[in-house]
Parts: sequence; structure tokens; C-alpha cells
Amino acid sequence: MKSIRTIFFWLHLAAGCVAGLVILAMSVTGILLAFERQINAWADAPAVLQGHADSTPRVSLDSAVAALKSDGQGIPDQLVLHKASNAPIEARYGRSRTLFLNPWTAEIVGQPSEQTRAFFGTVERIHRSLGLGMQNAFGRNIIGAGNLVFLLLLLSGMYLWLPKIFNPASFRNRLMFRGGLQGRAREWNWHNAIGIWSAFPLLFIVITGVVMSYPWASNLLFKLTGSQPPVRGWREELRSHQAPNRAGSLPSTAQFRSLDDIARITSRQYPGWYSMTIAVPESEDRSVNVSIDTSVGGQPEKASQLVVNRQSGQIVAVKSFNSNNIGTKLRAWARFTHTGEEFGLLGQLIAALACVGAVALVWTGLSMAIRRALAAVAKIPSRSPTLPEILSGAGGMQQGTVRAGRATAGRSESS
Repeated sequence: MKSIRTIFFWLHLAAGCVAGLVILAMSVTGILLAFERQINAWADAPAVLQGHADSTPRVSLDSAVAALKSDGQGIPDQLVLHKASNAPIEARYGRSRTLFLNPWTAEIVGQPSEQTRAFFGTVERIHRSLGLGMQNAFGRNIIGAGNLVFLLLLLSGMYLWLPKIFNPASFRNRLMFRGGLQGRAREWNWHNAIGIWSAFPLLFIVITGVVMSYPWASNLLFKLTGSQPPVRGWREELRSHQAPNRAGSLPSTAQFRSLDDIARITSRQYPGWYSMTIAVPESEDRSVNVSIDTSVGGQPEKASQLVVNRQSGQIVAVKSFNSNNIGTKLRAWARFTHTGEEFGLLGQLIAALACVGAVALVWTGLSMAIRRALAAVAKIPSRSPTLPEILSGAGGMQQGTVRAGRATAGRSESS
């Protein structure tokens, strides 16, 4: 039993020393990324939507699209509506550009903060590739390996945390922070206490990180559940419904529902909606893709994809999260469990605190390793004398012997 514990200890120590700095980088950036959505929303919130009563008629969505086109901005790919009365309309042009529109006048009132987006872009590159770029294989492989090593450290650490003697005092020493400790004893206490309290949240964060880092880990979810991996993301599968509509032209007398009608039809089906994303159709499209979310974001099980017929206003297809197979659900949950968003603001707070704990674990672990190494060096005996030193030492001993002999002879003669 002792030999097994010794093996785990040295494995834990070596793995921590090798991957400590990589884990530190992932943990520090993870603290910031846990609240990325809220920070972006705070930085992006326009302040010009004051002074309009809720009863003031809002501009139609079709008019807003026409205004953007006439203003030289072009037709957006998507319009995002929020249920909050003072929230702007978001006009999205792919991932490259977003404009905020006044919902009463269609006036452009702002756009996402470039500084905030740039900051989180840098943080995410460090988190996912050590800052070498999202497409850099070396950086992504280092982060992936760091996740695997971190998982090994957590599992071996949980085993090493168990006391050799099971009694209340042993568990108390490992569970609680103890005052009055200094140096290595304090670091050992902190390492154990912080480690056990943050172990389970970190396990979720690290395992989901491995799933996102390695295709084999993601595919393993589908194999274990007997599920078929999707060809496209579940949020994108309904886009194929529009392909046949572009094949032929409609009569010029065809009447389409307005985008406002589409929004009202969708909101009646989901009265508890929080945000709605409407894919702006082309002139000949007979249907509109709508994504509706009944959460503030980060909870994929509360989002649905719909296809609405532009002529009849009938919802012809619905893709809810529950209609996916188990593997697809687990893969989607992995993404939002990693940041804690799946469990709301409390989950994000727990994820951030777990990352703070990981930073403390790296610091205390490396500090104890350095102290152990210095103590081992101090115990090494001084170096062996060189051959010239040995020879000179032997000559000195001979001269000392001769001098001692002469002194003895002199004393004999005098006596």
C-alpha cells in the first residue's frame, strides 16, 4: 500500500512540475472567460434608448432592414430581438460585424465594443492555444495535453488527499484552513484544503475541456451512448429547409408575411422567450429560419430552431434540443458546462472560483516542489577532493610526520 502511494506521489509531483505553467495559464484565463457574456453585454449596452414609452409604436423589422440597405450598410444576415423593452435590435452581418438599432426609429445607436472583443479574443487564444492562434496545431496540442495532465493530477490528488489514518483529526487537517502555519506546512494545508473543495467543479471543467480539445474524446461520447454524430451542428441543421425554395421563382403577386408577423407568431408559441434570432430571408425564400431562446444564454436545452412559412405563417418544422440524440446533447452540454453557464450565474461563479482554486494549487504545488528540491540539494555531501588536492594533502601529512619525529627526537636528547 505504501509503495502504491509513493508511486502516485511522485507521479503527481512530476506531472505538476511539467504542466504547472500551462495549467496556470488556462486557469487565469478561465476566470475571465467565465463571465465573458456578462462583461460583453455590460460594455455593449447603448445608453440612448431612454425617453421612449412602451406604448410608442416601434419601427417594423422590414423597414429597419430597408433603412440599413439605403444607408449603405447592406442587408444583415440576422436580426436579434430581445424581450426587454429598452433593448436594441441587433443587426448581424455574419461574425464580423454587428450594429445596434433603436427599435423605435431604426437609427444606428452603436456597435459592440471593439476593445472588449479584442481583449477577450486575446484571452481566448491564450486559453485555447497559449496565444499562438486558434489554428496553430502546436499550441492547441499543448493545451490539450495540459488538460489531460490536469485530469491526472486531480485524480491522483484525490487519492493522495486521503489520510493514512482515518480519524476526525486527520480529515479536519485536510479539510479546513489552519492558522499559525508557516512555510511548507502552510502550503501543504492550503494545497489539501483548496484541492478538495475545488476538486469536483474542476473535474467537470477539465473533462469537458478534454472533450473539446480532442476529436477522439468528442467521438467517444457518441460511441458510449450509441449515437450518430451530426454532420452539422444541431443549430444549423434546419438551414437545408430553404434550399429548395431558391430553385424556382415565385409569381409577382405572391404575398409574404412581414418579419414582424413572423416574430409575433413565434413569440406566441414561446411566451417565455428571452431572445429571438430571425435569419433575414432573400426575396424568393418561402420560409424563414428562427431561433428562439427562453434563457439568458448558455443553456442549449432552452433553445429551439423553427422554420416558418412566409405565406401562411405556419410553423412547418421545429428542432428542439430534446429532439437530438444523447451524444449530441452531451456534446452541447460540455461546451456550456466548461464555463458554468449551463447552471446560470451561480454555475459561472462556481467555475470562476474553481479556476481561482486551480491557480492556488499550482502556486502551492510548485512552491512545495521547489522547497523539496532545495532541501534535497542541501543534504548532498560536499564534492570529493581532486587528485592534486589528494596528492598535496598526502605531502603535507608526510612533512607533518617528519616534523613531529624531529620534535620527539629533540625532547629525547634533552632528557
